[in-house]
Amino acid sequence: MLNWLIDIIFPYRCIVCGKYLNKEYLCQSCFNALPVKKQNECIGCQRPTPLGKTCVFCREAYAVDQLFVASDFKDRNVASAIKLFKYRFLPNLAQPLSQLAFKHLDHLAKRDYFSIVRGNPLLVPVPLFKTREYWRGFNQAELLAQLIARHYRLDVGEGLIRSVHGTPQADLKDRPERLSNVQGLYICLNPETFRGRAIILVDDVCTTGATLNECARILKNAGAVSVMALAIARG
Repeated sequence: MLNWLIDIIFPYRCIVCGKYLNKEYLCQSCFNALPVKKQNECIGCQRPTPLGKTCVFCREAYAVDQLFVASDFKDRNVASAIKLFKYRFLPNLAQPLSQLAFKHLDHLAKRDYFSIVRGNPLLVPVPLFKTREYWRGFNQAELLAQLIARHYRLDVGEGLIRSVHGTPQADLKDRPERLSNVQGLYICLNPETFRGRAIILVDDVCTTGATLNECARILKNAGAVSVMALAIARG
């Protein structure tokens, strides 16, 4: 009864066209119009590279071996969906955003015969600091990782945590500030979980790649053999 009353007072509407929906925030036609990236790029210099592999010029500075980005944050509807997901606390948007990742990876499978499940990788969401996760009510990267894991029948690894609050990356615009801001924020509690494993780091947005890179560095120090990163969009 309570849910029924809430649905009447606060009905679900498509965030793009405003159409009334049932338990969803994106109608099928608006979701189909969201762009899916076909070109992969280096996490550091953002030059096009095969399957998003980190180029030889950035390899020394970046612990992420490959980067997959499903869509483009410059698209206003993609940006709106991610912002509403994170800052207006709409966890239901994890479903269509994860489906953008599926569409991108399906394209790579058809074009480049790439399989994300090869090597049975472990999915690891980029963690939030405890107080920020409590304030938001969820970790957006964790919701995405769980949906991706379910779709591809992979496991989600636990043990990477954010031990220091720090300044949110979204509040920093300068690249050097972003790179230095993430140092020392993350620790690995269960190295045995990641030792000898291929890892796929999951996050909603990659901008400079600083957060993903720091998490990848910690995971490799814990014994991970490789770290790929999967983001819904790149800012």
